[in-house]
Amino acid sequence: MEMIDHYKHIVIEGNIGAGKTTAARSIAADLNARLILEEFDNNPFLTNFYRDKERYAFQVELHFLAERYQQLSRNLLGDIFQEHTVYDYFFIKSQIFSTINLIEDERILFNSLYQIMERFMPKPDILFYIHCDTDVLLRQITNRGRTFEANIQPEYLNAITTKYLSFFKECRSFPVVLINTEGVLNVSKEMIKSTITDALSRNWSNGLSQISL
Repeated sequence: MEMIDHYKHIVIEGNIGAGKTTAARSIAADLNARLILEEFDNNPFLTNFYRDKERYAFQVELHFLAERYQQLSRNLLGDIFQEHTVYDYFFIKSQIFSTINLIEDERILFNSLYQIMERFMPKPDILFYIHCDTDVLLRQITNRGRTFEANIQPEYLNAITTKYLSFFKECRSFPVVLINTEGVLNVSKEMIKSTITDALSRNWSNGLSQISL
């Protein structure tokens, strides 16, 4: 894979069910890159959160914040044997989900902790956001068969998409490439991989850009 030399830290983001982890695995394999995946299975509050969001939202978001911080902190120094690192999440994810799930008092406290941690977190050299229709997300969530995700509502996914896009529209620190899959039937992992591979061979300016399948 030919790619621009300064894309060492590559983040692949997306809503729940967008296929970001599958894409991250594939790109990391092609680049022989270090792969960092979100460890959501370790969150003991996640199942209860989907049953009772109001009761468990703060616990689930605080646990994710701590897990992401610890995981990314362990990998700050990099790996002398692997030139590139591919992530399937960006630390801003914690703040985005907290604005949706937490009440005001919880959000204020959470944001104070987030701001302390965020300054030490690595920034991507490029970030890809896989943008899917909500009905596609719901279908893909169903297909992967995680029991605790069975009751995810379209309104929740719409709120997440809105928050992500609002952040990316204001981002000027690094290139954000939105991969728009809207209107495409049967989006495959090969299509996403090919699009990201091609994009990595191009020079992108900071801020939001968009490509379509």
